[in-house]
This record gives sequence, structure tokens and C-alpha cells, in this order.
Amino acid sequence: MRHGTPGGPRETVWWSGGLDECRPRPLVLVVGGAFVRREEYLPLFARLVRRGHAVVAAVPADPAGYVARSAGLVSRLVDAYVRTAATARTQVIGLDLGGRLALGAAATDTRIAAVHLVGAPVARLFAEADRPFALPPATTGRLARSVGADRRARLPALLGGLELRPEELYDVRARVRVGYAVDDPLTPPQDLALLRLTLKDAEFRAFRSRGGATPAGRPVHRWLASGTRAGR
Repeated sequence: MRHGTPGGPRETVWWSGGLDECRPRPLVLVVGGAFVRREEYLPLFARLVRRGHAVVAAVPADPAGYVARSAGLVSRLVDAYVRTAATARTQVIGLDLGGRLALGAAATDTRIAAVHLVGAPVARLFAEADRPFALPPATTGRLARSVGADRRARLPALLGGLELRPEELYDVRARVRVGYAVDDPLTPPQDLALLRLTLKDAEFRAFRSRGGATPAGRPVHRWLASGTRAGR
């Protein structure tokens, strides 16, 4: 299923459930997932639907959608489900690169009541031109594919300037839950310190090391399930 907007990049909706025009449920929007196996999240989505949520999981249809005109991507998706879900207090789960989109949207869209980040880079990856090349080679390669870079050398040009600045983060009124692995290079200590300094309502959860990979697995799913229930 696809959703598109005239003149703008399309988003691919790869899973949805609980949508009902007659009885709209609170919306949980899941964005991103370039560094995780999406199928691992299917039991979580089904669980959220059983608990009374409408769930929509999406990624940019064009990989460049992660970086080109990304500011409005999350809000456009919320707009698309205003008839089939209760969107006034939307919760957004941002997986890795999708977390930057989710948090950026929360700075301007008051319908977003809570943001749950999993392994989400927010600043250093985008602000330092040499940072993508300091990552493990496999991570750099996946990052290049995720943002549509035909050559790794193009990464700084594609990612540059996308960091979330303090003045943007100060505007986030939503509750923010930050999940990270202690050795994940996508979420360095500098990013975590920035979020601690600027976010008004935030909690942080450190997950066990996965050898430099984004946090995943049942502990993450339990954390997300408990947090979305508390945010209703």
C-alpha cells in the first residue's frame, strides 16, 4: 500500500492495522527501520493493535526521502490517517534514521504527543563530514544505501545540515523516550548529551551492547509496548 502527496516524495506503508473510520483508535506511527529487520517488529505491531491502537509503519518510498524534504514526511502521514485513526495525540516510533524525522516533526506538529526513539542519530552523524566514514564499514554501506548514495563519498553532501539544532529541540513539547545501545555508533554520547540538555520531558533507556548495532529484540519491544500504553 502506498500513500503519496502531489509534488512531494511518497511514503511506502509496509504494515497497518486497527484503522477504522467508524471507531478511530489512537494512532501509533512507525517511521524508518534502515538498520533493523522489519519483520521482527510484526509481533509488536499486532500487540499494539490488540491493545486498542491503530498502527501504521512506513518508510520513504525513495531512499532520498530520508534527506530530501524530510521535515514534512511524518506530518503528511498523520494527515493521511485523520479519518481512520485518532490523530490528536499521535505517538511516533522512530527507528534509526526515522528517529530524526520523528523528533524533527515533534518540534512543529502539536498532534505528536510522544516520540519513542530506537537507535536514532540526531546530530553528530549529520554535522561532521567525516563521521559517516568513522562508522564500521558495514554500517557505512547500509547508510549509503538507505539514503540513496550511489557512492559512499556522497554521504557528507546528502547528510550535511540535517542535524537537529538546540533551538529546534527546545520546541519539542512531546514526551520523548530515547532507547539506545551503549556502543551503537549512530547514537554517540554527544547526541545523548544534546537530548538531555534540550528536551523538556525525556527518559533514557540504555540497552545491552549488540556489537555496535542498533538495539533490537524482545527487550526493545517490551520497552516500546509499555511506553506506548503509558502515553495513551
